[in-house]
Amino acid sequence: MHIGASTANLYPMNTEDALDALLRLGFRELEVFVNTESEIAPSFLRQLKESIQAAGARVVSLHPYISGSEPYILYSAYERRYRDGLDIYARLFEAASYLGAGLVVMHGDKAEGVLPVEESIARFEGVSDLGRTYGVTLAQENVVRFRASDNAYIAAMRRQLGPKAAFVFDLKQCRRCGHRPEDVVAAMGSALVHVHISDNDARRDCLPPGKGAVDYDSLFRLLASVGFDGPIVLELYRTNFERESELADAKRLLEDAVSRVKMP
Repeated sequence: MHIGASTANLYPMNTEDALDALLRLGFRELEVFVNTESEIAPSFLRQLKESIQAAGARVVSLHPYISGSEPYILYSAYERRYRDGLDIYARLFEAASYLGAGLVVMHGDKAEGVLPVEESIARFEGVSDLGRTYGVTLAQENVVRFRASDNAYIAAMRRQLGPKAAFVFDLKQCRRCGHRPEDVVAAMGSALVHVHISDNDARRDCLPPGKGAVDYDSLFRLLASVGFDGPIVLELYRTNFERESELADAKRLLEDAVSRVKMP
């Protein structure tokens, strides 16, 4: 397991400036959250890649700005829009591949989606198959108000997709969905490939690690129990912390916890 951070932590700071800030704070495993179409333009990606390479860092994942629109673009009853949506995702996969990111994160279908479960999952599979032509894995995140907030849907994805299934476990989203981490992680199982980490307490569902009540030793043992050994990416909102240095403090705390985990 390796600790990283998302540029989303510093939104609405410009993505390139957020990236540079994370590099200055010592992060070398990065998720790039692209916030608009121009941020997947070749010239912009070249600028990001130069900064990443100069720092000896790597991008582990790309999170697209269209996450909130995915139900409309990819999961509606209007199949032509889905076909056009594949063109959008082709550009995102190309951007991820250029940056060296092995994963693209998807929110997916909305909780009250109009498609039957099997067809909804088939839409994911179509986008996933496209990603594989770019050497990129599409990973479904457990986000509240989306279909993957339901552990039964996650389990159905694993059954229908087999080895194509891939998941992002987000701790704050787990809390917002009213689930226990062990139940979500069990549903994802060995298809869990990426983690968004934060902290929480009885009143607040998203805090910097070390500011809440999460037992990271136990959480990381839980992740290890399903064979997870991938990137654990710090993902907060800018309103959750006062100083950028708090992100570096969280990094050290999480790295200490990871160092105590023994893989089965």
